[in-house]
Amino acid sequence: MAEHKYAQVRDHLLRRVSGLPVGGQLPAEAALCDEYAVSRITLRRAVDELVNDGYLIRQHGRGTFVSRPRYALKHRERFVSEVTGFFTQMTRQGHTVTSEVLAQKRMRAGARLAEALDLSPAAQVVRLERVRRVNGAIHHLAESFVAEERFPDVLAADFTATSLFAHLRAHHDVVLTRNEIVVGLHTCDGREAHLLDVADGSPLLLATSTVFDLERRPVVHGTSKFLPESAELSFDILADAD
Repeated sequence: MAEHKYAQVRDHLLRRVSGLPVGGQLPAEAALCDEYAVSRITLRRAVDELVNDGYLIRQHGRGTFVSRPRYALKHRERFVSEVTGFFTQMTRQGHTVTSEVLAQKRMRAGARLAEALDLSPAAQVVRLERVRRVNGAIHHLAESFVAEERFPDVLAADFTATSLFAHLRAHHDVVLTRNEIVVGLHTCDGREAHLLDVADGSPLLLATSTVFDLERRPVVHGTSKFLPESAELSFDILADAD
């Protein structure tokens, strides 16, 4: 499924402004609409996101200018109708994402995972646990589960410098179209504190998600535990076209 046009414009603009000096001015709105062949509504939505993230600043009566995010280490993951994943979003912005794989093994699904992935409780799943870093700095702890019968190669694939979503797309032609997410707070235990290099009992931002394919089958279920000082979750709510 093609990405929304505004997201393509946003990502291209981000790459463009990243190479400009602070204070550099963007072309006029009409010129950008012509350049990208989009409506003013689409362009403004793309620019609005970059303004909200601190990459651009609008000055009334003068135009839109290049800025820089106030918190340079705060990396935001967006959850919109395009399900791209953290790795793709960060690399598009010019960051380097790497993973330390802590666990990559098969296990019995059990009741909770069976329900989330629409499997038998006796089915085998692959558990993938990773500490993920952005530009070398620890960002979050991710735990993901997929059905082994459907994706047996996940058990042996190298995820140190790529993403699970990208692997599923490249090797299984899986297109992810929906992400059901529950966000809450989590108090880290001793093991998590050691892995994330924080104090035992520190608060973490917990996102539990189930991702679905074009046929509305659950593909990946998992959790991400984020460091609040270096991560944000952004949700863009769109009306269903159906």
